[in-house]
Amino acid sequence: MRLKTSLLYVLSALLLTMCRSYGVKELNNPIAGLDCRSLKQGLECNYTCPDGTVITFNYEDDPSLSATKGDLDRQFCGIAPPLTPTGSPASLSPTPMATPTILTLATLATTATTSSTQPLLLEDTVTMCDLGSNLINFRIVEPAPDLTAKTLDVQIQAHTSACYVNPTNPSVLTCSISDDIVFPARIVVSLNGAVVNDFVYNGIACVILPTRTPQSYP
Repeated sequence: MRLKTSLLYVLSALLLTMCRSYGVKELNNPIAGLDCRSLKQGLECNYTCPDGTVITFNYEDDPSLSATKGDLDRQFCGIAPPLTPTGSPASLSPTPMATPTILTLATLATTATTSSTQPLLLEDTVTMCDLGSNLINFRIVEPAPDLTAKTLDVQIQAHTSACYVNPTNPSVLTCSISDDIVFPARIVVSLNGAVVNDFVYNGIACVILPTRTPQSYP
């Protein structure tokens, strides 16, 4: 009888421990359709695609800090968000495509200039760079500059990039990257023709992200 009572106490303590370490996680930047629960190590998240399909995946940290709803739709639901220029209709005339050349960081750094205008991006923060989908996420400075009625132009290694600020996570600017981009690459961002960012990105975070086959849940 004492043995059964001891086992019952041990089981109860184990269940209490599991309840403490497995709870609902409050996201820093709530994304519609995404909810996560804290595990002892990392998070278990469920994401509901626009068609109702529910995807379950594990994540080491809060996914809303590095991903947007468009990123989740693309990665788990197979939906590519439209890339459109921010602000007023931009007169983005494509820059003549330059032949890619491999440059050293030292060479590129000597050509980068510092602008006195308020920057748009945190130059040392790239939250996602997917070479499979040709998309890259830059973190926007805080407080974010007002882009209303402004023409945004982003050049990545002299290639014009289409960008948008995600409405569910306005701290991230998502941009397209060309297939023939070679890193390190120079990033030049202009607002109404004035350069606000001019820096070199080494491409250290650029990978081909794995895609998952959606699974339907009853």
